[in-house]
Amino acid sequence: MKKVTLLITFFSIFSCTTSSDIKEIEYTTKDVEIIFSTTEPNHDEIMITYYDIDLATDVSAPYEFRYDTNGNSLPIKIIFDNYKYKFLDGEVFRNNFSTAELKVEVYVEEKLFLEEASKGTSNTFARVKFNFNLND
Repeated sequence: MKKVTLLITFFSIFSCTTSSDIKEIEYTTKDVEIIFSTTEPNHDEIMITYYDIDLATDVSAPYEFRYDTNGNSLPIKIIFDNYKYKFLDGEVFRNNFSTAELKVEVYVEEKLFLEEASKGTSNTFARVKFNFNLND
């Protein structure tokens, strides 16, 4: 019986931790900018979907490209200042069969992190997924 009591006491002493033993987790934030561009010379609209961790749901909305006076498309930008999460998960697609290029560029702390492009065909939509770990 003394051995059992001694073992219980031994485990209870070494299983306790003090507040100085607990390490704080540091969260670093990053500025993330996602730029969408098109080579479609006419009206062009895209559907952007991304997972919002704070809301715990997908956010999806159509975005329409604007054009300058020369007919060049202006990029669409989504900016996350002080993004505190490790992952970015989303996609963009053009809901028509245009063969124009649809491009996504992701900048993390103003450095190009990802660049992907897609062209549609007569029976497929241009679609680009951007799912990655920001710590890579």
